[in-house]
Order: sequence, then C-alpha cells, then structure tokens
Amino acid sequence: MAGKETILVVDNESDQLEMMKEVLGRIGFDATTTDNPKEALQMVMNRAFSLIFIDLIMSEVDGTDLCEQIKRVRPEACIYAFSGHAHLYGPERLERAGFDGAIGKPATMEEIKAALDHALSIRKDTHPAS
Repeated sequence: MAGKETILVVDNESDQLEMMKEVLGRIGFDATTTDNPKEALQMVMNRAFSLIFIDLIMSEVDGTDLCEQIKRVRPEACIYAFSGHAHLYGPERLERAGFDGAIGKPATMEEIKAALDHALSIRKDTHPAS
C-alpha cells in the first residue's frame, strides 16, 4: 500500500526538496516536489495527494495563502506546514489557513513518519475501505 501513497512537497529551497524526496523514498513513499506554488496548485487540481508539505515562507506566495487555495479545490487534502519559522505564525493562524499540522526544518524522520501516519489515518476515517 505504501508504494501507492504520493506526497507533494512545496518549498523554494532545492536542498529541502531533495532531502524530503530522499527521506520519503527511504520510508517507501513517492514524493513529487516543486519550488513553484502556482505549479503546486495545478498539480493538486489534477491529482489527489496523500499528504502535502508546504513551506511557509516562499518568495512568490506565503505558505498560508497556498494552503487556503489548495483547501478551496481539495478540502479533504491533508496539509502540513513545513518550516523553520512556524513559530512566527502561531498555531491559530496555521489552523485558520487549513493546515492539519506542522513540522519544523530540519525535519526528523520521526516527525515525517508521524505526519504521514496522521494523514493516512484522516483519509481512512473519511474514506473507509469497502
């Protein structure tokens, strides 16, 4: 089952995208990455992802704005803030934007696995196996 789960990572730092792709691959998940928020929104419109990680501070758009845009087209999406600056936003603002959780940079393997477990449990609750 894990091989079918696809994760989207949106970050303007290529080293973070490479690190997440490598870590997610190591634990059996297929990661799609982009440094372009507009491209990320297009991807989400065309495909459902098991989990989406969004950097909060990007040059083109704020991560909270991107989260809100994604939730408008995919309200069921599980989205985590992925930032070294989440403390600047506060949990209420992240929740209002639609984030389901947050992990810091650099993320540990345990934090990434916990986010994945949470995303998959939410999806199972909303889409029980038949």
